[in-house]
Amino acid sequence: MATGIRASRREDVLRLLDEADEPLTVAALAARLGTHPNTVRLHLERLVAEGHVERTSDGRGIPGRPAQLYRRACKEPGADPGRYRMLAEILVDELAESPQPQRAAIEAGRRWGRREAERDPAREPIEGLVNLLERVGFQPRACTADGRVDVCRCPFLELAREHPDVVCSVHLGLMQGALQAWGSDSSVDTLERREDPDVCTAHLAARTA
Repeated sequence: MATGIRASRREDVLRLLDEADEPLTVAALAARLGTHPNTVRLHLERLVAEGHVERTSDGRGIPGRPAQLYRRACKEPGADPGRYRMLAEILVDELAESPQPQRAAIEAGRRWGRREAERDPAREPIEGLVNLLERVGFQPRACTADGRVDVCRCPFLELAREHPDVVCSVHLGLMQGALQAWGSDSSVDTLERREDPDVCTAHLAARTA
């Protein structure tokens, strides 16, 4: 549950920065969120690393160490969500027309997962998997006691409804590839798909030879 809370709080930070007319300090964000500055600082560091937020400093000549300010990262020219949606539809349609669409989608997801895992080595694979899913837009909840990870709020839900075999297979492969790259003893055996509520479940199992 804590991972979902972290993702929600980061969304709150982004919302406040979107609404602000000027860059904000950690203290200002913490006051508006009613939480500790150190908690906000951790979220900001992650958002800066992911390119969602920019860090600057107060250059008004005030004596002492300049205050660190944060603002929403400027969107690149042409970064139109509609165009990304069109590209995603083209790629999903192409996979759907392949001779074995599910197998092709899983392999594509595995390659993606391995690349993402190499960018962010995980000390503990399940925690790393949860962080990876957060990074690509899900709100996951780890339930390792019974061997599953609940994958909430799919950022590709519309496409998943149109091409569930392809989109869900890509996500299955993503998780499998990441865990493999991290040398985990576990893999994601199946991804149980549910739309209502929007919480799919990744079932973990011991890796087979």
